[in-house]
Amino acid sequence: MADNRLNIKPFASDAEPRKPKPFQLLALGFLSYAVIGTGLLSLPLAQASPVRFVDNVFSTTSAISTTGLTTISVVDSYTFFGQLVLLLLFQLGGIGYMTVSSFVILAQGNALSESRIKILSAQFPLPKGFQVSHFVVHVVVFTALIETAGAALLYGEFAAAGVKNALWSAVFHSVSAFSTAGFSLFNNNLEGFRGNGVVNLTICLLCYLGAIGFIVMQDVFLALRHQNRRITFTSEVILTATALVLLVGVPLFIASEPSLQSMPWKERIYAATFQLMGASSTSGFNTVPIGQLSSGALTLIIVAMVIGASPSGTGGGIKTTSLSALLAILTSCLRGRSEITFFRRRIPANRLNTAVASTTLYVMVLVAGVFLLSLTERQDYLKLIFEAASALGTVGLSMGITAELSDLGKWLVTALMFFGRIGPLTLGLALFHSGTAPVHHDADLAT
Repeated sequence: MADNRLNIKPFASDAEPRKPKPFQLLALGFLSYAVIGTGLLSLPLAQASPVRFVDNVFSTTSAISTTGLTTISVVDSYTFFGQLVLLLLFQLGGIGYMTVSSFVILAQGNALSESRIKILSAQFPLPKGFQVSHFVVHVVVFTALIETAGAALLYGEFAAAGVKNALWSAVFHSVSAFSTAGFSLFNNNLEGFRGNGVVNLTICLLCYLGAIGFIVMQDVFLALRHQNRRITFTSEVILTATALVLLVGVPLFIASEPSLQSMPWKERIYAATFQLMGASSTSGFNTVPIGQLSSGALTLIIVAMVIGASPSGTGGGIKTTSLSALLAILTSCLRGRSEITFFRRRIPANRLNTAVASTTLYVMVLVAGVFLLSLTERQDYLKLIFEAASALGTVGLSMGITAELSDLGKWLVTALMFFGRIGPLTLGLALFHSGTAPVHHDADLAT
């Protein structure tokens, strides 16, 4: 007799629930900190004067994404508690929201769980041979040492200049610089210190150390510790690309910006170097009024903002490693070579695919952002391009229109900052990656 029983499949609710992917947890983690930060900044304790909800959301997202764009004056609008909340947010945004808690677990002698290691690996695309647990410890130790040294140097200069609450300002700006956040307690940012060599050099070093990334710092540290060990190819590319952007950009900036011509040579070099540094490291500090720069100088800054910092650093942009991979594709194509090489080293196909995909998504989001802002805002087109590039690159430089944005414009820029911190490619993986195939990052460029 035939079996007429129905073959009924279990409902989806009866099936085993799918575990969130590391990329999804990474995006949700930053989103949760943004929600908590907004709640804290909305407390009367945090506000020196009433701040609208949309502005608190904007400030929180700017901090957690280490951008530095603000629609209000930080020093005039927030109390010490509010400023402390912002500092904690861009500190967490800089070193990663999972890093501190993982460090506490390791300090207690416990091992990291497999899920935590996966999230950290998604946040820090480590080259082969790097252990996640050791890397986490080095991140926290390097951060503490570097920021303490930076605060000590800045305190002496701020105190000598008569800055109110010089110690707090020194700590705030040191953490902001190393996190490449660009937040400042001065309403004109660092324009008042344009000719101060110590402040310029300290901020530049802090920003570049944050921008080149913890991978490079650990790599150099291990190479110095073991004399027979060389830094990885990835570190060589990052350091070379970072130096090239500065060496090529500074002379062009000086030549294209008329306002610098009236300055003494030393101050002229300070200003040009600092501004290219602020754009390429995506820190967003400035010592000259951005809104008064020439179109040529603004173009250089936009290019530097799009290129951005380096993988596993605190900055944004398409990353220097993606730029080097794209240049490798270009040069190999022009020379008629089928094998893609950079510095005579072959770049694996998966690294090239990642660079092309991340850059393509980045440009798509940037174009969409500029288009939407052009619909909501009545501003000069160049200013909108600059604002969108700064937000997506988590830079924080502005031509002075941030406070003038409509509420819808503020929400659009907030979304761009969040996308920029998570990374368009990471966000795309969080939304669409099935988890059936391994995902490769651009941290290790060559074989």
